[in-house]
Amino acid sequence: MSDPEENERITLRLDAEDLKLLDEFIVSSKEFSNRSQLARAAIRAYIEARESGAEGMSRRPNDVVVQLPPLVVDTIAHLVAQGVYSSTSEAVADCARHHFLPAEHVEAMKKDATEQRSAVKVIPDA
Repeated sequence: MSDPEENERITLRLDAEDLKLLDEFIVSSKEFSNRSQLARAAIRAYIEARESGAEGMSRRPNDVVVQLPPLVVDTIAHLVAQGVYSSTSEAVADCARHHFLPAEHVEAMKKDATEQRSAVKVIPDA
């Protein structure tokens, strides 16, 4: 490779169908304004996904990738924009916690944990 401070051009050959897909995505995206930006982001994302294990695998065991209906995504984006949540990830995690761990269930788990801790006594060596 050449000087890391220098940009280097590469050529990428794509068929008409892939170019159309690429250009349509760029037009609909608010994130990318040209093919080069999208290609750089896609290359980085691909390499990061491969380095994290295998395709479809998360970096951490508690990372989950989900596909949501557009209305749900729009609702979450609106809540983030209004400042209810600081990120999409925070909103989804909060909703999942409230759905899967209702307050009564959390209180019961805390009570059980407290009871278990009080039942365990450590006896020092004599």
